[in-house]
Amino acid sequence: MTQNALTDTEMISYLLFITESEGGTDMKGTIRAKGSCTGCNGTFKEIKKIGLICHRCKITPRKFYIDLFHNGQRIRIFSDKQGQPLDTYQRAVNLQININSELKDFTFDPSKYLKAELEKYWTSNLLERFLKYKLASLAPSYEKDYERIVNIAKEYFKTKDVREFRKLDIINYKEFLESNFRFSNKTVKNILDIFKTFLRYLVNDLEIIDKVPPFPPIEVQPFKFQWLHAEDQIKLFELITDDHKPIIAFLMLHGSRPAEARALKCKDIDLKGKSITICSTFSNGIYREKRKGRRALPVTIPIHPEMYDFICERVKNNLPEAFIFVNPKTGSYYRETYLKRIWQTVRTKAGISNSLRLYDATRHSFASQLVNKNVSLYTVSKLLGHSTINTTERYSHSNIEHLRVNMNKLSLKAPTTVTRPSPALKSRRK
Repeated sequence: MTQNALTDTEMISYLLFITESEGGTDMKGTIRAKGSCTGCNGTFKEIKKIGLICHRCKITPRKFYIDLFHNGQRIRIFSDKQGQPLDTYQRAVNLQININSELKDFTFDPSKYLKAELEKYWTSNLLERFLKYKLASLAPSYEKDYERIVNIAKEYFKTKDVREFRKLDIINYKEFLESNFRFSNKTVKNILDIFKTFLRYLVNDLEIIDKVPPFPPIEVQPFKFQWLHAEDQIKLFELITDDHKPIIAFLMLHGSRPAEARALKCKDIDLKGKSITICSTFSNGIYREKRKGRRALPVTIPIHPEMYDFICERVKNNLPEAFIFVNPKTGSYYRETYLKRIWQTVRTKAGISNSLRLYDATRHSFASQLVNKNVSLYTVSKLLGHSTINTTERYSHSNIEHLRVNMNKLSLKAPTTVTRPSPALKSRRK
């Protein structure tokens, strides 16, 4: 880039004379030009509050830096905290003022101004590092959404220094999400929760920041689910063909997640102890030897007596790596789509809404029935394999009965016509 030319020779000479006669100021650090004069290869001199100039060629530089001695070391600063280069004299002056203010407050940190160091603290760079760290432990079904959420934050914060995060930054991010996307409150909360996890990663794992700034509260509607009483489960269970009843029965009697039941293998069964260890799952069609959730550990539950004979036969007649539940149509484990197809057939036969999911008719119903029979939340939590009892507490809602699906109004029989006596006939009988 070319440098600027100044033509008023007398004014330049006067300003240089005044500047030199005034002597130095209390301002620490010197604004210097990056490079020498392109006309004579000479140095530039500073005219306070005006700029730098080559007295001989009457031209000014295009790049600047601040030359500063701090704690016995020479520091040259070429950009501000946001990585913006000092491409104008006024920008250099403003930065010099800010640095002097920090020096007085004992908050000056040279690394925040050195670009090579600065890039280490850019939010976008650290979010990328955080994503790689998380992807190593995330279930495949979560990866795509998690990556999308992290990319939203990367695009918004860009070169923001993570050491500068304040509560206002989080509030502004929340407002950005609400204004630019059609996200529900729950989705916004999930996005902010992931960003909070990122900041905790900076505190605990990388030790870059000291604490996580406060996050604004977000009102989210309480989790709603549907469930069935045992007699209603039986009505639907009878509509399932015999070849698919084992896996549905297991889900209803043990309350495990469908993906965990599909992944159950013979090696996970202890026939002597009559127990099952749930330690694997399917995620996005991929078998994983880990349960859903980062903190989820293997959970051991008793085999329901009604399922023992079936499970015992499978274990005794198959190798340890064989799946417990095999789709007789394919001879392989149940695919998620096929299991959903089975349940859709049941709903169609029963004439019930598609809103009643298999998950509702099995896991949610299993937990709700136990809680309504005064089984402790601690026990229910252990059977469900929850990592914290807080998740189980949603089943203890005082109005849980109102959430139950009313199956009494459903029937597969044609309605019968009942002849009622007329009011007049009733009065005659009286």
